[in-house]
Amino acid sequence: MTGRLKLFLIAIFLSLPFWWGANLLERNLEDFFAWRQISRNPQIWLAQVSLDQKLRDAKPFRNNEIAPLELEGKAGLSLFLGENGQEKVLFELNQEEKLPIASLTKLMTAKVAIDNYDLAKEVTVSKEAILQEENFGKLQAGKVFEAKYLLYPLLMESSNDAAFSFAHDYPGMSLGNFVSLMNKEASELGLTNTFFANPSGLDPEDFRPRSPDNKINYSTAKDLVFLTKSLFDKPIIWEILSTRRYNGYGPELVNNNLLLDSLSGVIGGKTGYTGKAQKCMILVTRAPKNSGNLINVILGSSDNFGEMRKLVNWIQTAYKW
Repeated sequence: MTGRLKLFLIAIFLSLPFWWGANLLERNLEDFFAWRQISRNPQIWLAQVSLDQKLRDAKPFRNNEIAPLELEGKAGLSLFLGENGQEKVLFELNQEEKLPIASLTKLMTAKVAIDNYDLAKEVTVSKEAILQEENFGKLQAGKVFEAKYLLYPLLMESSNDAAFSFAHDYPGMSLGNFVSLMNKEASELGLTNTFFANPSGLDPEDFRPRSPDNKINYSTAKDLVFLTKSLFDKPIIWEILSTRRYNGYGPELVNNNLLLDSLSGVIGGKTGYTGKAQKCMILVTRAPKNSGNLINVILGSSDNFGEMRKLVNWIQTAYKW
């Protein structure tokens, strides 16, 4: 190394503290003048804070580079619930159209049972409950369970037997009174386009006993979002909806929500199907960057899992978080 190069490197090394000090001084001066400006004109600072807050509240922003979603279904809705209380509709399709809701009904059945029953009280499953239409029948007539246990087959496997047993077999309750409580709860929640004819969501011709007026359970995507919001203070519902397998009594229960294992951030969901309603689904997920929750609803689809996966994935890319 030549002498000149050595002197050059030594000079650079010795000058580093000076430049570091100069940069620090510059930053301190900038901060000093900025705070002096704020002290003289505090409205400038307040306006900036307000703008920053408005920008945070406005998120997520629509990414117009992503094409609109074409959802296969009769109705759909995705609502963002932010951590600071803001709400924003991110997708909607016929959100106020009245449609059959099949086993999405059972979310209201669970709510009414939790709000009105002693869940530690024993319930004897009746023969009438076992006569309900379904293809797995893990409950047996004459078996005695705590009311709390019936929530598991009701929500995990969408048991029509459990729904009927809640409405018919709980001591002091009757089918008619339970359905009245369901409609009363819907009215109190402001679900003006929702009606319940039975506690399971079965089409009228499949429900036992047959209703003489042939009425069907119906709601809208918008009303179902409000119903789902009302369940956030019922932790047992979300505990069950997020449970994959349960061995509390007898045969193992397996959650029929296939998206629990194939989508990240799933909090819980409920599926439904009848011939008239087709396939339906409600799914609650964590929003990107843990910024809040998403309530997603699809009604009248031929592929509720596939379309729900498509909706959730689209929300993540179609908006800037």
